[in-house]
Amino acid sequence: MSAGRTASGGPDSGNILVRPDGDPRLLEDYCIARGSGPSRGRGRGGPRGVPIVGGVIAKPVIYLYPPSPIEACVKISLIHQWKFSALYPVPAKGAIRDGEFSHSAEWLVSSSPDGMMKVKGTSTEVAYLFWEAEPNTSVALLESPPASRPASPNEPRSRPGFVPGTTKCSPQDSILLSIDMVPFYLDEALLSLGLHVEARTSFISYWLPSMLNYKFIALRFLPQIDYEASAPLEINPRPDVVTRVYMLFQGIAQEELDGWQEAQERLSEGVDIWKTVVGVNETRQQNKDLFRVLEWGGMEVFERFRSTA
Repeated sequence: MSAGRTASGGPDSGNILVRPDGDPRLLEDYCIARGSGPSRGRGRGGPRGVPIVGGVIAKPVIYLYPPSPIEACVKISLIHQWKFSALYPVPAKGAIRDGEFSHSAEWLVSSSPDGMMKVKGTSTEVAYLFWEAEPNTSVALLESPPASRPASPNEPRSRPGFVPGTTKCSPQDSILLSIDMVPFYLDEALLSLGLHVEARTSFISYWLPSMLNYKFIALRFLPQIDYEASAPLEINPRPDVVTRVYMLFQGIAQEELDGWQEAQERLSEGVDIWKTVVGVNETRQQNKDLFRVLEWGGMEVFERFRSTA
């Protein structure tokens, strides 16, 4: 069974993932599981203690769209607060590394303008590169990520802004939705951010089961520069434009709604606010004469409890 694949063969089905180190693990053994909701994270037995913010970087996928066929090296790195939990296609031997400040994984691919990629040295053909990460509990969660080199030559240097274990949604930076509004809002927002039909469909169908655990959710999209600081993406040859769309969401209880009035009012601003927040260059993003890269991913955030016993 390949790393990053489930027991049934797909990256999204079943309950077992094979980690890059070869350790198969039940999804419920992670601090948070896709579609699990907060009850699983709190229902494992033992005393409740200090509340901390939990989450898993779930299913980021990377698409390449060169104007003509190319060979490319794609490298994703993680600050030490995260570690890889799944990768697909399987990187070549020696392409998963632990450095002084980060973990990294690297793929060598042949990429065509239609987005299809072949992994060098194998017969594997894919539409995107898949990775997933979980918190590294051996590292202090409150450490800030180091600044990193941006993936696109037109982006400024990154700054610390997405800190595992602390970053979440707030009324000042999010929107609040009732669950019946979520599918339509997400489709409109993702379209505004430049995701094509397949990407929007995959994004919504992946996250909707988790969201259905709640009657209300808060969500926001991170500025690319903040996401880049925690998960630097390096591609050679360097792309002309990189769009990295990363969502945070969390369930909001009925009794908490009064504190989210500002997020409710932000709905009236429409979905285009996220283009400014994320930093999307719409003209360059749609220019097929340029080497374009698109990535989407997200994280469900909720409070879990570290035992003080």
